[in-house]
Amino acid sequence: MVWRFRFAVAVSLLIGAPAAMAAVSAEEAKRLEGDLTPVGAERAGNAAGAIPAWDGGLTAPPPGISFTKGGHYPDPFATDRPLFKISAANMAQYAGQLTDAHKALLSAYPDSYFMNVYPTRRSCAYPAHVYAAAKRNALTGQLTNGGNGFTGATIAYPFPITQNAREMLWNHELRYQGYHVTRESASATPTKGGDFTLDVSLDQWIYRFANPELVKVEDLENVQMHFIKRGISPPSNAGALSVTHNTIDHTVDKRRGWVYRPGERKVKRVVGAEYDNFIPISEGIRTNDNFNIFNGGGDLYDWEFLGKQEKFIPYNNYHFASHDVKYKDILTKQHLNPEHLRYELHRTWVIEARLKPGKQHRVANLRRKYLDEDSWAGVAAALYDGAGKLSRAQEAHIFNYYDQPLCNIGSDVVYDIPGGRYHIVNMRNEQKPVKFEIELPPESFTPEGMRGLGVR
Repeated sequence: MVWRFRFAVAVSLLIGAPAAMAAVSAEEAKRLEGDLTPVGAERAGNAAGAIPAWDGGLTAPPPGISFTKGGHYPDPFATDRPLFKISAANMAQYAGQLTDAHKALLSAYPDSYFMNVYPTRRSCAYPAHVYAAAKRNALTGQLTNGGNGFTGATIAYPFPITQNAREMLWNHELRYQGYHVTRESASATPTKGGDFTLDVSLDQWIYRFANPELVKVEDLENVQMHFIKRGISPPSNAGALSVTHNTIDHTVDKRRGWVYRPGERKVKRVVGAEYDNFIPISEGIRTNDNFNIFNGGGDLYDWEFLGKQEKFIPYNNYHFASHDVKYKDILTKQHLNPEHLRYELHRTWVIEARLKPGKQHRVANLRRKYLDEDSWAGVAAALYDGAGKLSRAQEAHIFNYYDQPLCNIGSDVVYDIPGGRYHIVNMRNEQKPVKFEIELPPESFTPEGMRGLGVR
């Protein structure tokens, strides 16, 4: 009976017949306190013992770790050593556990790219109010508008017990990332020879969907996030401002964006702040919908769940984000320096998106994405063009901000393998640590507020 119900839901989503999809039963929701973790992952380890059982994750700085609130996060697994190394020479041995993105990187750069595989640490954890919200959402969350919207869910993970790929994508999009966040970050697009110029900015978010006092999603009026970016360097970008209001259902109202440049002293509306428009500083590598593996409207594609698969993915990359590791050490030609990256074996939800008939995208006719089961964060993706050739490979580096606790993406990178280049965002190594608060009043996250900031 359960199988028939889920099959009917999946088919109806593809043809877009019903206006809303049903939530799970109260009996099934109890699994979030049993064989499933509070966010819907399998609580048990795998049969081989390589993936351990989830024991609650890191909910505070681990014993022996000296952590100062508001500071950089010391690596709680610094004493771990690689179990083995995957290279082009032995990748066939691990083919079933490699994402398509990492197969492409190993094949493209056989002399320099490799993956150091470490013991699996299921470190992800979240605050109690997030777990409570996920359990409520399991009982009431429903897709609307053919999967492009939803109702009956607040704060995090609209569908912790999922029934189809579209629900999985919503869990990635609206995974818990904190409510107020301030971050100084650096981005770079190295040349083929490895030279780079840093683009540094101060970024602040209000994740409105994560408001712990949110009663119903309709109160957000279709806007799930407010974001403001202030340029710090290079000098040509210092003082520039941008504000983004990310919407929930992009078929109703697309992402809104505004920019302010000191030399012009005026706020301008951004046209085309979604889908396949290229990010200028990425030099034609990253599109707007390629941040955090994927973000924004999924309405260009038909989505399909390919199954849960065990994969080697970037995980617990505290060392890669450490203030002891400099940008010159990690930004090497053609790809990131693999010596500083950590990969672990984890279960992933694998979903695939095929471009709908009549729709267009500059780099991705097909997307194959891998979502970490313990956080719902996208951790890898392979993008293919209309001829079926790989156009982009992506990976995201996640770890647990264990004083919150909060497991989320730090930096993420898009590889243009045919072009021999890449674009990475949100590096923190030589920047100020992230803070889970905002420095500006909420009214600053508007076009009117930008004008006030710009003339200071």
